Amino acid sequence: MELEDARDDLEWTMLHLPPGAKRNLGRLITRIDEEFERRTLPEPNNIEWAMMGWWWTRMRER
Repeated sequence: MELEDARDDLEWTMLHLPPGAKRNLGRLITRIDEEFERRTLPEPNNIEWAMMGWWWTRMRER
């Protein structure tokens, strides 16, 4: 599973959680997103993926 797919799964999960659990998971996801954004660069060739989630538009070493 790719990192981007896993992040999509987290986004889907957030839609189906009760409010308290959504807040708790949301705080964790925010920290993960900040670290992922810090460690990656924008990928200009993947802009069309932005509709799926900003994490699909990031470039990282493979």
